[in-house]
Amino acid sequence: MSIALLHRRLTAAMSLAALLAFMAGAGASPWALVTASALAIATVRLPPPEWSAWIERGIRTVIVGLCAWMLYVAFVLGLDFMPAVMAMLLFLLGGESLRPVDARNDTRLYLLSFALLIAATAYYPGLGFGAAFVAFVVLSTLALTVGYLRRQSERFGIPGVRLGRRMMTTVAALSAVTLLVSATLFLIFPRLPRQWNVQGRRGGGDMMAGFSNEVRLGQHGGRIVDNPEVAFRVEFLDRPPAQTGNLYWRGRSFDHFDGVVWSRTRGLRGPMYFPGFYGRRWGGPYRQMRIFGGPPEANVLFGNHPVLSVQPRSAIRVFSDYTGDIRFAGSDAPVYTVISGGPLPPERALQASDVPDGPAVEPYLQLPAGLDPRVGRLADSLTAGAAARVDRVRAIERYLSEELAYTLELPETRADATIEGFLFRRRAGHCEYFSSAMVMLLRSAGIPSRNVTGFLGGEWNAFGDYLAVTGNDAHSWVEVWFADLGWVPFDPTPSARNALVAEGTDGGWWSAALWFDGLEYRWYKWVIDYDLEKQLGLFMRVSDLFSRDGRRGPEGAGGGAGGVPRGVAVVIALGVLGALLWSFRRRLRGPVTEETRAYLALRRAYHRAKIGGAGGPLEFAEGVAAADAPGAAPAAELVRLYVRARFGGEEIGDVGRARMRQALDEARAALRAAGRKRA
Repeated sequence: MSIALLHRRLTAAMSLAALLAFMAGAGASPWALVTASALAIATVRLPPPEWSAWIERGIRTVIVGLCAWMLYVAFVLGLDFMPAVMAMLLFLLGGESLRPVDARNDTRLYLLSFALLIAATAYYPGLGFGAAFVAFVVLSTLALTVGYLRRQSERFGIPGVRLGRRMMTTVAALSAVTLLVSATLFLIFPRLPRQWNVQGRRGGGDMMAGFSNEVRLGQHGGRIVDNPEVAFRVEFLDRPPAQTGNLYWRGRSFDHFDGVVWSRTRGLRGPMYFPGFYGRRWGGPYRQMRIFGGPPEANVLFGNHPVLSVQPRSAIRVFSDYTGDIRFAGSDAPVYTVISGGPLPPERALQASDVPDGPAVEPYLQLPAGLDPRVGRLADSLTAGAAARVDRVRAIERYLSEELAYTLELPETRADATIEGFLFRRRAGHCEYFSSAMVMLLRSAGIPSRNVTGFLGGEWNAFGDYLAVTGNDAHSWVEVWFADLGWVPFDPTPSARNALVAEGTDGGWWSAALWFDGLEYRWYKWVIDYDLEKQLGLFMRVSDLFSRDGRRGPEGAGGGAGGVPRGVAVVIALGVLGALLWSFRRRLRGPVTEETRAYLALRRAYHRAKIGGAGGPLEFAEGVAAADAPGAAPAAELVRLYVRARFGGEEIGDVGRARMRQALDEARAALRAAGRKRA
C-alpha cells in the first residue's frame, strides 16, 4: 500500500470516528448514514479516478441546494437553520473523502472532521462519544504523522516510501500519551459550574404505560410491551433504604377525567402544596438523593412524596406549582438533588384526620358526564359502615387489589376500555385502570382524590451503587386529600404487577445491560458532570493517602502494613508502573540499528558545527542544503537511505549500509576541511 493511499484511509477512518461521536448524541439521520457510507467506501476502496469529475459536479450541486435550503429556512420560514448547516457539514465531509488520492484536500478533511467532533459535544456526550473520541485521537495522530511523511517524501523525491508496522505502533502509542496528558489536565485544572445549556439526552424509547403527559384509557387490542430503557438513575446520598421496590417516584398529578382521558385543568386553584407544611406534619427521617436524567419528552422532576426541596445540579430552572408537581425548563440533561420527608403518616394520624375539606378541593370531586350509576352504588356499598375517611379509602383500595386482576393485556373492545368495563365486565387491567377506578369510586363517595403517575421501585445496580428506574417501573396510583396531612398516596394495584414487571428485566442480558448502564453512569458522573466539588473531593482523597492523622489502618498506622502510610504504597506502585512503561517504550523503539547509529553520528557532527537545526531527518537535510554546508550531498544521501530503512521498512542491505558509512566519512571530512580553512 502506498503512503498516499494509507494516508487517505487513515483520514477517512478518523472522519468516521468523528461521525460516530456525532451520531452517538444526535442520532442516525439520513445525512449521517449517507456520510458514513461514503467514509466507509473511502476507508476500504476509493472510487476510480475517472469518477472524480462526476463526484465534483455532484458535490457542487448538492452544496448549492443546501445553501438555498438554509436561506429559505432562516429568512422565509424563520426556523432553525442549524439542521441545514449540519447537513452541509456532513455532505462536505463525505464528498471530500471520495476525492482522488492525489487531491490536496487533507487539510480540509482534518478541519471538517474536527468541526464535526466539536458539534458532537453540543449533544449528549455519552459513553459512545467517549469511545469514538478515543478512536479519533488515535487515528488523527496516525493520520497527521503519515500525512507529514507523505508530504516530505513527495517534496524530497523519495518514491515508494513504506511504513513499517513497528513505526505505526509507536505512533499509535503516542496517542496514549496525548490522552494521558489530557486526562491529567482535565483533573488538575479548576472546573467552573456550567452556565450554558446543551441538548442533553432525556432518555430513550416511547412514552410508558403508567407515566406520560396524559393518562388515556381508550386503547384496546394488543399488549403493553416491555420497556427496559433506563428512565433515570437515583444515587442515595445517605444510606440506601433496605427496600427499594416500594419507593414511589412521583411525577405528575391529574384532576380532570372525561371518562377516557385524564388531564390537568389550566388555571385550577386548589389546596396549595407547602413543603414546610409536610415537613412539620409528616416529620422525618428525611431522605436525600441525587437523580440523573429523566424519561423522554417529559420536563418533569421526580422524588418521593412529600418533596421538601429540589436543588438543580445542571443548567436547568426548576418550577413547582400548587399541586406539588415539579417541572423544569432548559435543554440540559436534568441532574438534581431531592430532599423528601419521612414515610407515610401512621394509621392513627389518618384516623384522626377528619377535618372538613372546604371549597378549595371541590375540583377533586369532579365526575365525568354519563358515568355509569353502578359506580356510585358500588362506592356506597364498599364504604357503608365506615366512619373515618381512611377506613372508606382502605375499603375501596382493598376491594380493587383483592377482587380484580392485574394484566398487561389491553381490552379487546372499546366498550371494555372504560371504567365501567373494567369494574363490571372485564375485571382486569393495568395500573392506570386501577388508579382511575379508585379515584372515581372515592369521588362518588365524596372524598377528594386525584390520579398520579410516576414510577415504582427500580433495579439496584451494584456496579455503580445506584437505583436504575426503567420504563417497566412506570406506574400510576392515587392521592387522597386529608385536611390535616395534605395529599396522602394509596395504591390499589395488586401485587401481581411486581411479578410481571420483573419478567421484563429478567435473564442474563439484563445483567449485562445493568453493567453497561453502570459504566455510562460513571462516565456521566466523573467526566460530563465533573465539577469543582468533585475535583476538590478527589484531591482530598488523594491527600488522605499521604496523611497519618486520623486515618489509621488495622495495625495502628496509616493504613499500610508495618506502619507504612498508604501513600508510600501508592508511590511504590506508581514507580513499578513507570518502570513497566519505560520497558514498553524501549521495546517499541527496538534495538539501535547500524543505520540509526550512522544517522545519529551525522547529526552530532553537524550539531557541533551549528548546522542543520533540530527538526526531523528530512528537515535536517533541507537545513544542511539551504546553508550550502560542507558535505551537503553525502549528508542528503545518508538521510535518504536512513529514511528508507527506518521509516519505509526497506531492507537496504550491506551495500546500502556501506554507502551510509562512506557518506558519513565524506561529510565528516568536508566539515574538518572547512574548519581548517576557517582556522
